[in-house]
Formats: sequence, structure tokens, C-alpha cells
Amino acid sequence: MAKKYSREALLKDSRFSSYQRDFLAVILREPEYTIAEAEKAVKAFFERK
Repeated sequence: MAKKYSREALLKDSRFSSYQRDFLAVILREPEYTIAEAEKAVKAFFERK
């Protein structure tokens, strides 16, 4: 099972530094995510047309 990280840790993670933290806070609403889950949620949000 993949390790889960707190929402706060992901908001500070360098992987997501190219996104504004306020936007990430809206996208990542659950208390914990795996890295893959967080990346998928962010990608899905920003790739909408």
C-alpha cells in the first residue's frame, strides 16, 4: 500500500510548487492522499476544458 501524506504536507511539497497554494487547497480537500492520488486530482482539475 502506498504511503499517504497529509494535505498540509502536500501543499508544501516541491512537486506542486508550480501551482498557487490557494488553488491546491481547493483541489486537495481530503485529509490524506498518496502522491499518485494528489497528482491525479491536480492534473484532472487543470486539464479541464
